[in-house]
Amino acid sequence: MAHLLRRPLCSAVGAFSSSPLPRRCFSQSARLCAGAIQPQMMKPKVKAERSMRVITKEQTEVPLDVGLFPATFILPRFSHRPSIFREPRQHLKLLWRGFRFYLRDWVGCVVFKFAGPEPGWFGRSFKIARSKIVPTALALHKQMYTSFAEGDIAAVRKTCTDGLYETLRARIATRGKGETVHWELVKYNRRAKLVSDRVSRFPIEGAGARQSVVRIRSDQRLTRWRGDQMVEGSGKVKSVEEFVVIQKRYIGWKEEEWMVWGTTYETGIEDVENWQKDNLI
Repeated sequence: MAHLLRRPLCSAVGAFSSSPLPRRCFSQSARLCAGAIQPQMMKPKVKAERSMRVITKEQTEVPLDVGLFPATFILPRFSHRPSIFREPRQHLKLLWRGFRFYLRDWVGCVVFKFAGPEPGWFGRSFKIARSKIVPTALALHKQMYTSFAEGDIAAVRKTCTDGLYETLRARIATRGKGETVHWELVKYNRRAKLVSDRVSRFPIEGAGARQSVVRIRSDQRLTRWRGDQMVEGSGKVKSVEEFVVIQKRYIGWKEEEWMVWGTTYETGIEDVENWQKDNLI
């Protein structure tokens, strides 16, 4: 089932590729045209207070599915990196980039934490709390697959962001009449690991999103039934490695619940070079 969740990289305000959503641009208000202003026409600047209607409108403009943040770096396993003997420069370059991206992401979390209105380290509404991310990702991963297998669209809606939800809902709708699906997590092959943790602010006060990527290696079994008959080819145990992306939004400095955005891939040296060409890093 992991192949259902594979999604291409999108822009920070993009949407799921197979179900495009309208782009939402968070542009600032237009600048006033420069011109001669008579002294008697000038008025003292007064800070305007935003109405609740404006604040509510800004909050609704923050999309639920913000796409995968650009230049999300996931250090590949040793066996997937350029050979340290045949391509030592490429190997070291990937490690160096990984270190720089780690610092970038860590600093981004700290900056977002102290950008909030509340003083003091423990009084901030944004909690980094990285130790809670992996257990949350494991629970959402299991809940998502179980809900999909059971055809529980409401539970899928609660667990997944827009693009992934639309994909899974369409898959459920295409099932044959009388067909049932059972998903089973047989075992975890290795301990799940947090491989990326990023925060991005939007040009709306108190708005942003956090995305974390957790590597999950597991044995899974998907069994399809038509009546009392098992569908041929189903029911086999498969070893799967997934880089599960979970996301939560912040609206008015208040955090929402974690949701599953989808899955992504390890970063290759070609990805880093493309990011450089596109001026993403």
